[in-house]
Amino acid sequence: MEKLLALFQDATQSGLRDIATALDRFSQGVADELANAKPRAIAAADDDAQLPLDVALFDSAPTVAVPKHAEFAPLLEVGHRFLMTAEGVFVEVRRPWLHVIQQMAKHNETGPRPPYGLIMPKIELAFGRLGVALPFVQAFAEEAQSALPNEHAAWIVWDNDKQELAYKAIHVSSASPGAITFERPELQPHESLAIDLHSHGAAPAFFSAQDDSDDAGEVKISAVLGGLGDGGTPSVAFRLCVLGIVIPLKVPASAVFKVAEPA
Repeated sequence: MEKLLALFQDATQSGLRDIATALDRFSQGVADELANAKPRAIAAADDDAQLPLDVALFDSAPTVAVPKHAEFAPLLEVGHRFLMTAEGVFVEVRRPWLHVIQQMAKHNETGPRPPYGLIMPKIELAFGRLGVALPFVQAFAEEAQSALPNEHAAWIVWDNDKQELAYKAIHVSSASPGAITFERPELQPHESLAIDLHSHGAAPAFFSAQDDSDDAGEVKISAVLGGLGDGGTPSVAFRLCVLGIVIPLKVPASAVFKVAEPA
C-alpha cells in the first residue's frame, strides 16, 4: 500500500508540474500575441531598426480616435494623449488634480474629415473650483507685501493622499523688484504642483516673456500678483498652462486683496 501511495504522489506531483509548465507557456504566448497585436498607428515598416524608438514615443503620448458610436473612455492615468476627432485634433491631459481636454487644431473646412466622433472641451479640477485655493493666495499676498520691494514666490500643491491643497513655501535664491529665482521644491510622490504663485512687487500683474518661458511645457495654474505696496492698485493675473496651451482664468483682484469699502 505504501508503494502504491508513493507512486500516486509522484504521478500527481509530476502532473501538477506539467500543468504549471503548460500554463506558463500559455500565459507567455497570450502576452506575446497581445503585444504583437497592440495597435500603433505608425507609418513605418515592421522590420525598420529604428521603429522601437518611435513605438516608445507613441506609447508615451499616443494618438487615438474619438469614437463616433461607442462611449468615449477618458484618460485615467497621469499623462497625455492626442485625440483625433471629426472637428480637429485635441489634447487630453491627466494630472492627479486636473483633467483637461482642449482643441489644438481644426480641420480645413473644405478638406476631408476623419470619420470619427466629437468631443467637448473640459477643465475639471479635483478640488472643485479655483475659489478653494483663494485662502492660500491671500496668505501669499501678505507674504508678498512683506517681501517688498522685491518679488516673491510660493507653490500650492495637491496632496493626493489627503485630497486637498496645501501651501508650500519655497527657497528663494535671489530676488529684486524685477526678477526672482528659486529652487523648485522636492515633492513627495503623493504631491504635485497645482498653482505657481509669484509677485511683481509694485508693478502691475502680467505674464512677462520670462514667465512665458518658465511656463512652457508645464501643466499648472500660474498666478501673478502686482500693484503691491502703499498707494498701489492691486491686480492679479491667472492662467492655466497645459503643455504650451494657455487658458486665461478670470479672478478679480478683490477676491485676493482686502479692498476697503467706501465710506
